[in-house]
Amino acid sequence: MINAIKNWWNNKKLSDLEKNKMMVETCCKVFATDDGMIVLNMLLTDLRLFTDAPSEHEKHLNEYAKYFIRERLGVNDAKTLTDFIAQTASETAFETAVSGGGK
Repeated sequence: MINAIKNWWNNKKLSDLEKNKMMVETCCKVFATDDGMIVLNMLLTDLRLFTDAPSEHEKHLNEYAKYFIRERLGVNDAKTLTDFIAQTASETAFETAVSGGGK
């Protein structure tokens, strides 16, 4: 798998735009799975997306979380971002309610 990534990432025939598009498609496929959603949630939580970032280090993590969403997941315009947040918020609220955490 790693060699496959290296092959297309290092392919001189592909433009940077094509490579980035392929990366977005790959990330979206991975994070669309149940396991991928768990990993994405953990990643964004670790990067302080959902909480305040009190230290300078945590602010940098938060900035990377925003970069990751924008560049790696292709959520880079207002409507897509709004839809992404709304979907994530509704799924989180549902899961919290189902688990009893919303009581």
